[in-house]
Amino acid sequence: MRSASFRASLRNSGENWIGRYISHVPARHFKMVRYSGFLANRKRGSLLPLVYEALQMRARKKPEKPGFAVLIKGFVGTDPYRCILCGDRRRFAVAQAETHAMELLSERLHGVEKKRWLRMPELDQCA
Repeated sequence: MRSASFRASLRNSGENWIGRYISHVPARHFKMVRYSGFLANRKRGSLLPLVYEALQMRARKKPEKPGFAVLIKGFVGTDPYRCILCGDRRRFAVAQAETHAMELLSERLHGVEKKRWLRMPELDQCA
């Protein structure tokens, strides 16, 4: 069995731990400074190249950001510039606000069916 003094020391150590933890929480509306000196946002553009020069380092170039097509192709797995109906390359013709893709697709399919129906020969012409 544990002694009463051991339990008291555990309780005190827990209370001490909570006190030390709370001491790291800043007061409400306290402005935190993340970087200071040459890493501060205001001075980074002018002082960081001087630091690189003093340390004889080369500044790293930022990689190019991927474009819309690359992001969509990676996320969805299909080429956003290829038509899902006919497979041809898409070109921008018109933008329709507040129209969902399924609605546009159904309108397109209905138009294709209508064209097929108009192209069908009359029954008396076949016979």
